[in-house]
Amino acid sequence: MNRCRQNLRLTPEKNTLLFSVASCQCISNVPSAILLSQFTTNYPDLLVGVNIGGVGTLIASLASLITFREYTKHNPGKTGYYVGMFSLFNFGFLIVLTAFMLLYKTF
Repeated sequence: MNRCRQNLRLTPEKNTLLFSVASCQCISNVPSAILLSQFTTNYPDLLVGVNIGGVGTLIASLASLITFREYTKHNPGKTGYYVGMFSLFNFGFLIVLTAFMLLYKTF
């Protein structure tokens, strides 16, 4: 249990994985990787975190924004449906992947 608590301390150097996942939800994953690389030397966790962070919000990845634009261009009346389904699946996937990696790091 102590090991789990140590992994959940919220400092950029101590928990690069969570910081990188969270930052990708506000800015895209590539700029987030570049920004956070200036504050950590834990590059393995940074790379895993920004890859996991590419799911979640629409702005977490440029590919998600391109897909959204194309979908709404071809299905103009279904924007709300797309955002709802996208968010449901992506946030579920984000939670599962993040939890898996946090558990993986404890062993």
